[in-house]
Amino acid sequence: MAQLVLPHRTSKPSLASPNLPQPTPDQNNPEGVQSSFMLQKDRPFFKQQQALKRLFDMLMASIGILAITPLLLLIALIIRLESKGPIFYLSERIGKDYKPFRMYKFRTMEEDADQKREELRKQANLDGELFKIANDPRVTPIGKFLRATSLDELPQLINVLRGEMSLVGPRPLPPDESKLFEAPYTSRYHVFPGITGMWQVNGRSNSDFKTLCDLEMKYVLNWNLLEDFKLIFQTIPAVLMSKGAY
Repeated sequence: MAQLVLPHRTSKPSLASPNLPQPTPDQNNPEGVQSSFMLQKDRPFFKQQQALKRLFDMLMASIGILAITPLLLLIALIIRLESKGPIFYLSERIGKDYKPFRMYKFRTMEEDADQKREELRKQANLDGELFKIANDPRVTPIGKFLRATSLDELPQLINVLRGEMSLVGPRPLPPDESKLFEAPYTSRYHVFPGITGMWQVNGRSNSDFKTLCDLEMKYVLNWNLLEDFKLIFQTIPAVLMSKGAY
């Protein structure tokens, strides 16, 4: 498959509404995914499960931030001492109903990483459809460790508290990569993106783009609260083994 060159993304994103494809009407969707999702909303206790999911997100994110505050401060101090640049990397992502938001992550790259992006674009793997490079030279030593352990994603608990993300959901993607999704895979934008999810527990960067699409659509169309709990527990061994993390 020919590589897809993704546009350059800055470290200080604009939150202007991107020119993204909108959810496909039922009659234009041959696989009926939109209809399937709407029918799911009519299942018994679906709304109650959604409310419990949000309550669980808020509770666990609040407890999590309080419990790991010393760890967060330690990571922030190491990042500050190791390299020039901000502690956090604010990256624009597309959330539920195509609403853009700024996602918090610990900075794991050099300060001028975005300027070097174009030089490295030919090394993008996952068939070139999602920009990800193994052994990325822009990653700092502490950044490599944070990525391998997924500790760089802990600040996303802030996004959960802000109502922009969930603990479990589809992978949050930037605007340029969000444009790659066509029906029926646009169903991923019916729900909040998550810190973890099907992609994270099934190989992460080792998975190709089609696999990512299929996994996330399966999650959306078969969602239930028990599935979220299962994915949270499955995340633990995936993180410990650093499977597909770089």
